[in-house]
Amino acid sequence: MTEDVRDEEQTDESEPQEDQGEVQQPAEETGGEAEASAEPEFEPPHADDVDVYDMLRAAIGLFAQEAWIALGVQARPGAMETRTNLQAARVAIDTTGYLIDQLGDQADADERREYNQIMTDLRMNFLRRQNKSDGES
Repeated sequence: MTEDVRDEEQTDESEPQEDQGEVQQPAEETGGEAEASAEPEFEPPHADDVDVYDMLRAAIGLFAQEAWIALGVQARPGAMETRTNLQAARVAIDTTGYLIDQLGDQADADERREYNQIMTDLRMNFLRRQNKSDGES
């Protein structure tokens, strides 16, 4: 049945919008069922399920992203170009490290390795940018 729908869609692209909507409806119904069974639906956590450590994990991600933006490695979402602000990068990196420390034993070994790698990458990039900036002065 899906092949029939594809054939109809490909054969006449000049049909009015209304007709195309009717043809696509069965495909969405059929495809929707297959997708639902293939991928679990995302359910946001309930307020009762979120604790301070989950909030720390979310904040770590936000501050790490802000550090990359301030380092000029990543553009701010919606921006076309990057900007470097080493002072803001230092604050974001230090804050990320502090939040990781606060997570403490709540992080398992894999998570600690991941956070250590993030901090190493951020610090190395900061030093490179700082040395580059000092060389230009």
